Amino acid sequence: MKSLFFALGVAALAANCTATNAQSMRLTTDVPECRTPGGTVLPERYQTLAKKHKEFAWVKKLAPGDRRISHQGWERVDGSAMYNWFDFFLVDLNNDGYCDWYVNASAPLSTGGDRDTINTLYLGQKNRWVRIGAHIPEDKPDQLGAGDADDEQSGYLFGEEISTVYDAAAKTSYFITGFYDRNVQRDDHPGYRVMTWDNDKKTLRLLDKWQPGSKAAEVYAFFKAHGAWTPSGKMGTAKDTIQRFDPQVEAVELEQACDRGGEGLSPYLLKRCKR
Repeated sequence: MKSLFFALGVAALAANCTATNAQSMRLTTDVPECRTPGGTVLPERYQTLAKKHKEFAWVKKLAPGDRRISHQGWERVDGSAMYNWFDFFLVDLNNDGYCDWYVNASAPLSTGGDRDTINTLYLGQKNRWVRIGAHIPEDKPDQLGAGDADDEQSGYLFGEEISTVYDAAAKTSYFITGFYDRNVQRDDHPGYRVMTWDNDKKTLRLLDKWQPGSKAAEVYAFFKAHGAWTPSGKMGTAKDTIQRFDPQVEAVELEQACDRGGEGLSPYLLKRCKR
């Protein structure tokens, strides 16, 4: 009987800890506006490309306040009609009140639509952008095949798109990312990813959304129920787009994770596979 009461007590304590953690967060899709740095809309590297290459002429037409910018770049192989594609998302990555650019460069691998990805971060400061990414010459865009991008890709793989769940209590942003259908990274990094800013390492840090009672688990549960904010349109307009949870993305993660037998897997997810 004592062991039964002990087990019930432990379970109650665990449940209470989870509830306390949930209550300490005030999660919302109402993300505060950030301040845009002075100077160029996009970082200087793209202004330079626009001056020298017609493929980047679209940079000259950008207006301040754009929160999502999507355009093609150079052709991957001459005559292939396969072009690098750039998505810029304006978000406050490091919670300092200034807007930052989250860049996803998508590289087509075949005419069938397969693609690969690398991400670059540009932190906004008062009058400049601070770049965090693979070593790429200043006269090249942030894409695979340039500089050391291919060799350093693994350190800059966060996800194709980014959406935000905001903790109004801690004034901290949590980000939902992922690699989706036909991206070759989906097999190695399946499912939605929950990330937040690591101020010590100056980059995004992946959290374990499968850990019971963790903040990442709370964020993931909120996302599944309410979605997450993702930028589109211009600043000062309506609160843009809510990215909705797609159960198929999670289903692929669970299927692949259990088939892989635990290599590189969250220990909490591994327990689910062994049930």
